[in-house]
Amino acid sequence: MKILKGIGYGLIGLMVLITGFILVCALNPDLSKMLSDKLYKNETETAEESDVQAEALTSEPDVASPSQDEGMGEQEPVQKKPEDDPSQGAQADNGTASANETYVSPSESDLVIPENVAGKTGYQPISEDIEDISDKEAEEISEELGYGEEGDGLDFDALFYPHYHMLNDSGKHLYRQIYANTLAFNKNFKPVESLSPDEMTNCFMAVYNDQPQLFWLDTGYGCKYKRDGTCVEVALRFNKTADDFDNSKMQFDTKVKELVDGANALTTDYGKEEYVHDKIIENVDYQLSSKMNQSAYSALVNHSTVCAGYSRAMQHVLMELGIPCYYCTGFAGENHAWNIVRLDDGFYNVDVTWDDNDQGQYDYFNKTDADYANNHVRRDLSVNLPPCNGMKYRTDNSGSAQMPQEITEMRTLEDIGKTQDDVINTLNDYYYDCYNQIVDRGAGEYSFENLIGSEALLNEIYNAYSTKDYTHGYMDNAVKAVNAGTYDMDLLVEELKGHIFRLTHNIKLGY
Repeated sequence: MKILKGIGYGLIGLMVLITGFILVCALNPDLSKMLSDKLYKNETETAEESDVQAEALTSEPDVASPSQDEGMGEQEPVQKKPEDDPSQGAQADNGTASANETYVSPSESDLVIPENVAGKTGYQPISEDIEDISDKEAEEISEELGYGEEGDGLDFDALFYPHYHMLNDSGKHLYRQIYANTLAFNKNFKPVESLSPDEMTNCFMAVYNDQPQLFWLDTGYGCKYKRDGTCVEVALRFNKTADDFDNSKMQFDTKVKELVDGANALTTDYGKEEYVHDKIIENVDYQLSSKMNQSAYSALVNHSTVCAGYSRAMQHVLMELGIPCYYCTGFAGENHAWNIVRLDDGFYNVDVTWDDNDQGQYDYFNKTDADYANNHVRRDLSVNLPPCNGMKYRTDNSGSAQMPQEITEMRTLEDIGKTQDDVINTLNDYYYDCYNQIVDRGAGEYSFENLIGSEALLNEIYNAYSTKDYTHGYMDNAVKAVNAGTYDMDLLVEELKGHIFRLTHNIKLGY
């Protein structure tokens, strides 16, 4: 009885404590909220820890939203600087698409391929020749074969080289090794990472898709595997341009420079993109039997290729111009390749191969994913490239390129309070006007404007700045006239209706 009585007193005491606690919480809401937050936080942290542990156990690559521009075949790549934080990737940096947007694949069974382009394909997917070897052979290879070039210290800007950032750390390590050994012409080497055949293929595909300037690298490679699935030797394959590489590279570089120089005479990325698109169509013929037709070399030097060559040529030249352009592979009735191009408002699909026809040179130029849904489907790593939702430079389906929306809504001279009498039509008149405006304002930091009467004159002016001819054209005399010692200047261009250009000079003249 004493035991039961003790238990009864204990229960009564516990109830008194609970009741007291409830009264304290009711009288002190802040205490109640603090305890609630503490409990919720602990539950959240536990859930997050579980998520992290689960993610760490998966073997899938870390897929990052979608560049570094290295010289063709050069050992030391030079990084391009993205406009924003490269860690954010291209999807988050396109001006319109959020990082959460992804490509939605249409059904391949629903595709309808237009008759005039049916069969204009020819892309060869990356292929791996697998050879199974004994443990003894593997041991001999491991003792005799080195890693070659490991690519330590290399990094690749996500805006220009998105496939690299679709790989996990092990995949990126192997990507750098494949890239560096291709530059060094090392065909056989021991892989720095032990990956599955599918992961090996993804790494090789990522290098190939990102690096069109490696024109001597073929689409096939070999791997020797131990019984436990470990690759002990990678065998790269090079096309015949590697046999006389110096001469091949000279021809390739010459053709690239011709296109880059021509495009640089234009003032907008859209104009440069259209120029390169048109020049490739003008100079290249589609031919399924063309040699080395998976390379940019086949299009630019041999002038004969298939979709892969068209697309890799477009990709390389635009990248040389500083315009992000991706090699996109998939299905369009057959295996097919095209491009994804980034302009200032977002991404666009471009199929140069299909535009090389007699019926419509811009039918597949600057299109959205919705425009391509009836005839193009991405595959493999390309499904991770940014969705194409740009509208500003989208062309219609009339078969002719339309000017961007911002250009169709250009301002007029009247809108900015000017007349035709204010327009300059010669380079000498431009120099004269700049000189007078600087002398009138003197030293300091300010802006002044000219109205330029044609794109031809605008290109003359740009050339004068790139060659420094403007210094003796007006700047040296103007600086002397206002007793300044230093100057710094930026130029901005706005196109007005009637092919007139408003050129704004932001200038700083110091003593």
